[in-house]
Amino acid sequence: MTGIQAASHRSEPVNDPHSHGDVYTGMETASAVLAALFQRERTGSGQFIEVSMAQTMLYVNEHAQLELFDGSLPDDQVLSFQPGDYPILRTRDGRDCVISGHPAERGTFDLFATAMGRPELVEDSRFVDVASRLRNIDDLLVIMKQWASTVETAEQLEAIASEVGLAMGVLRTMDELVSTEWGHERNVVVRADDRSGGSFRVPNSPWVFSGSDTGTRGVPKFRGEDNAAVLTGILGFSAEEVSALLASGVLSQRLPRA
Repeated sequence: MTGIQAASHRSEPVNDPHSHGDVYTGMETASAVLAALFQRERTGSGQFIEVSMAQTMLYVNEHAQLELFDGSLPDDQVLSFQPGDYPILRTRDGRDCVISGHPAERGTFDLFATAMGRPELVEDSRFVDVASRLRNIDDLLVIMKQWASTVETAEQLEAIASEVGLAMGVLRTMDELVSTEWGHERNVVVRADDRSGGSFRVPNSPWVFSGSDTGTRGVPKFRGEDNAAVLTGILGFSAEEVSALLASGVLSQRLPRA
């Protein structure tokens, strides 16, 4: 509903597997709360905060200006960096890699041509300028993919890209990421007790403070587990009133298995 999926598919619509609206709106709300608390410390006045999910999705979309741009664009210019347009290249060992850079962009195309050892492409009539490269982007991608298939490993591709000034990364699964040396050194996941006889991995907090422990910790709570404590301890409800709300379906609760 906010344009993210419309901008992410090339042909048939696909359903995004991530709940961006829930996550980002929660993060923006937390930021708003902190800002309001800081202002209260300065002014003594509190604030009512309202955060829109749809507006948040516009706000956190670094490419929103592309969809909203209503001016004229010179033929020799790519409007903005768009990761969706970065080439995905497969090396001979079957690893998929993304090189950061639009192949048609001024300067970036020359880096790709140098990396591939194909300087003659700069003079190719199909690729002489941005407009030509955009018209013939499919031909350019075929050449790039054929070249990548001759590179033995992703590590070799990264070395070649780095030598000419292009950044790249291997397409990993989440499990591959947390299993890297970096993942272990940074403790990117921690184990949580499922309170039912087992445990599960959850992402650790990305914050690293010089003088504080900011890691993920505590006991996972089940849905509605603290209903009674909140309603009786903070709002003054009686135990009977809480039970009645549960029985009528006003409150939802799921407790751990004994």
